[in-house]
Amino acid sequence: MLECSGLTLGSTTMKKHCVVIALALLLPVSGGALAGVVTVSGHGQSYDPGIALSDARADAVGKCTAQGGTPVEEIYNHVTRANLWLADSIWTCEVP
Repeated sequence: MLECSGLTLGSTTMKKHCVVIALALLLPVSGGALAGVVTVSGHGQSYDPGIALSDARADAVGKCTAQGGTPVEEIYNHVTRANLWLADSIWTCEVP
């Protein structure tokens, strides 16, 4: 393993140095742990409410994958009637 106690530098400086070395060694192993979760939203409109919602979901998923992410789940959607049906969909997205 990593031995840091045998060096003669100041103890605080040495401890920080050992932590940096240990984290640098773990970095290639923990690439998946660095992924973050973001929120993306999509919008759709149509004369049919189902198509509007489908378009909104596709828009949100497209925004997620454009960032190199993976859609996790839809957390909210809403459909309202104006001259057309308007839909919004909000998703969580895991990005690297």
